[in-house]
Amino acid sequence: MPLFSAALLLWLGFSAIAAESQPPNIVVFLSDDHTLADSSVYGATDIDTPNMQRLADAGLTFDQAFVASPSCAPSRAALLTGLMPARNGAERNHARPQAEIKKLPAYLQQLGYEVVSFGKVGHYAQTPDYGFDLARHFGYHDDVAVGEAVKWLQARESDKPLCLFVGTNWPHVPWPRATTIDLPSIQIPLKHVHTPETRDARAKYYQAIRTMDDELGQVFDAAYAKLGENTLFIHTSDHGAQWPFGKWNLYDDGIRTPLIVVWPGQTPEKKRTSAMVSWVDLLPTLVEAAGGKPDEKLDGRSIMPVLRGTSDTHRQEIFTTHSGDGNFNVYPTRSVRTERFKYIRNLHPEFLYESHVTKAHKEEAYWNSWVEKAKTSVEAARKVNRYQQRPLEELYDLATDPLEQHNLADDPAHAATRQQLQSKLDAWMSAQQDQQIVYGMPTLLSQAKTPPNVITLFIDDMGWADLSCFGGQDVETTNIDQMAREGLKFTNFYVNSPICSPSRTALTTGHYPARHRITSYLADRKMNERRGMAQWLDVRAATLPRMLSERGYATGHFGKWHLGGQRDVGEAPLITEYGFDASLTNFEGLGPRVLPLCDAYNGKEPQRHDLGSAKLGHGPIEWKDRSQITARFVEETLQFIDAAVAADQPFFVNVWPDDVHSPFYPPEARRGDQTKRTLYLGVLKTMDEQLGLLIERVRNDPKLRDNTLILLASDNGHEPGAGRGGPLRGAKGDLYEGGVRSPLIVWGPGWLDESAVGQTNDTTIVSSVDLVASLIALTGAATPQGYQGDGENLSAALLGKTEAQRNGPLFWRRPPDRPGPPKAPNPDLAVRDGQWKLLCNLDGGAVQLYDLTTDIGEANNIKKQRPRIAKRLKQAVLTWNETLPVDGVAAQESAAP
Repeated sequence: MPLFSAALLLWLGFSAIAAESQPPNIVVFLSDDHTLADSSVYGATDIDTPNMQRLADAGLTFDQAFVASPSCAPSRAALLTGLMPARNGAERNHARPQAEIKKLPAYLQQLGYEVVSFGKVGHYAQTPDYGFDLARHFGYHDDVAVGEAVKWLQARESDKPLCLFVGTNWPHVPWPRATTIDLPSIQIPLKHVHTPETRDARAKYYQAIRTMDDELGQVFDAAYAKLGENTLFIHTSDHGAQWPFGKWNLYDDGIRTPLIVVWPGQTPEKKRTSAMVSWVDLLPTLVEAAGGKPDEKLDGRSIMPVLRGTSDTHRQEIFTTHSGDGNFNVYPTRSVRTERFKYIRNLHPEFLYESHVTKAHKEEAYWNSWVEKAKTSVEAARKVNRYQQRPLEELYDLATDPLEQHNLADDPAHAATRQQLQSKLDAWMSAQQDQQIVYGMPTLLSQAKTPPNVITLFIDDMGWADLSCFGGQDVETTNIDQMAREGLKFTNFYVNSPICSPSRTALTTGHYPARHRITSYLADRKMNERRGMAQWLDVRAATLPRMLSERGYATGHFGKWHLGGQRDVGEAPLITEYGFDASLTNFEGLGPRVLPLCDAYNGKEPQRHDLGSAKLGHGPIEWKDRSQITARFVEETLQFIDAAVAADQPFFVNVWPDDVHSPFYPPEARRGDQTKRTLYLGVLKTMDEQLGLLIERVRNDPKLRDNTLILLASDNGHEPGAGRGGPLRGAKGDLYEGGVRSPLIVWGPGWLDESAVGQTNDTTIVSSVDLVASLIALTGAATPQGYQGDGENLSAALLGKTEAQRNGPLFWRRPPDRPGPPKAPNPDLAVRDGQWKLLCNLDGGAVQLYDLTTDIGEANNIKKQRPRIAKRLKQAVLTWNETLPVDGVAAQESAAP
């Protein structure tokens, strides 16, 4: 061989070795919400993805690649940490991984890489948190990202090896409105319902896939043109598309994802592999490709042997998790998948499965067409019900049932397989330290058992910190404390007004009371008129007792009413006209009444205290020592319950004591020094004993104990000098916390989650209107046509299944007769939204903003430090107020100079 030729061969050999020793450039192109089956590379015949096919022709296509979780944030966090959701901290959608965890950019930067991100790589604004050297255009549908990435790459001059992530938002919704897709050619998946709306939606989805595929081609071409052959190019998607059984689901349409890898000289061309791999495997793979050593503590394992064609297997099992997406999708579930079988455990089968699909905007709501068709089609109904109602366990034989349509979990022939996969999943969840947290507010399915009996104990003018189970130290409320030990306490419960009548209006109607022109206590006719208020609650209003009566409940009201029929207003409707079968009230309502005799034990005759009620007629009247009024209400309640039980009828009962309201007349033995506080405490202790008879009756009766809910709260804050609000600012009549925050106890041994018994929920914000919405849901009551309550169904929180938050804020308008002192007037409006509480006047002035998580006493106005939050909440409460009728507050404002 000539010397020159030998030298040339030697040089070429050294060149090849040198090229191999150089770390590759890495380009990762992420699509968003793309179901694997919806591409021609993976078998679709009605949508062509030519650029995905170009990659497949040039490299290795994975047929069994799986994401760690089928929603954006946890899926991407797993990719960029190499850890599964429970270990990295990003379990629910929109969550971030723990800050101290090392992320992929840091691994590669230590190996000398420049690591750059364009588009949606992390979950939108979270992207910079992962530590990229450069992160741009990561906003929601920031659709210039791909083009800007190509421009940046073409202009790049650095000699550093590059890792470039490019994330398109396609085919994530909203899909394009205009489409060139041929509608008749679209093949509707077998698990979907055939409707014109479904076909139209799939055309838009396919148009989005075409855009994604075109962008993939742009990045693929630019990468090799700029970076050369020593470039590792990966295309994959974060999970399946926003279709039923896709995104947010652990079926293959949700978790099985496209994965194509091109690395000239390293990966084989035009090859497919059936190796099962997980997205957590990509981080250690890229670290190894870059010349590093993957951390053995990661959940992921390098798939380099598969990439190089030396192995066609990787994992024996694939584990996946889903924990929810805010309050849109609250359905935690876990799964394990082998080559042949998949086992899914739905952690809370009592939850209704909901998602953005079922709650879509009207223009995207093909789901509505499914629901409509389900009314006349058995097959459509089966699909709709299967999507929304799921069993505890699901088992599928993927060899014979790749579409996962036939659940074998209860099939004796597959019991051994189910038990084996159960054990594998249990062991894995334990190793992951999976807490199985419910992160959102689910909707509960209707219970198969008898609808619950319901008792509301709505105590008059009791302070937030008066009960000993809520920190009170001056009197022991023994019976209520036992309720709390056996039930669930809420420290963020709010009434919807800081004064009697409007607070009761909210708990009766589920509406903000101002909608009914009841914004302060109902008094005499002239005073009501002067304050711009109604004389009584309109008898035509939709009420909770009427809805429950129509559901078949026996309904009774025993205690203070104060929604009409007081002072000189004698023509108000009877209480029974609002949906109650029976009633017994005090001087603040009509119908049968028990009126108080106030005995000061001073040698004088007890004084009648009825504020003119005895003259109004409309029902039999009995007089009773004021200290025994609650006992009389309880006596009547027990008789009512006995009758309902004898009739085998569920019951709804209001027991609304008024003796904690002034004037305070406890039994003689509890008058003590006769100061206002002492008399109040004596009344409180006596009331606790009297209510104890009712609580014991329910607790000790097997027919009632396991199917009765008791809800205890106060109708507003304490009267100054009598009750106490602890650290809370303000009192009865104020929009500060001391006026509107109330203790709440939910008791129901047969309904509460076992883990919640004896616990305190310090997180969930609940209000009276939410209690109405929740009770409607729990009892299965139907709402009248056109009824739109202001509350949210928070029954899952009330039953201790979650500590998640309500979706929207709460609003208040002050009573028109509580303007406050001239030098320090009371705010007119208030709003609470999560941790924030804002108060202001009707004109938007005198803004106060508090962070209640750090300032429960509302002492530090931070409006200047948080101007954006203050602006948002002020606009929200002013907009809300515009929806309300004018009352005395607005009249005062308009009359001001």
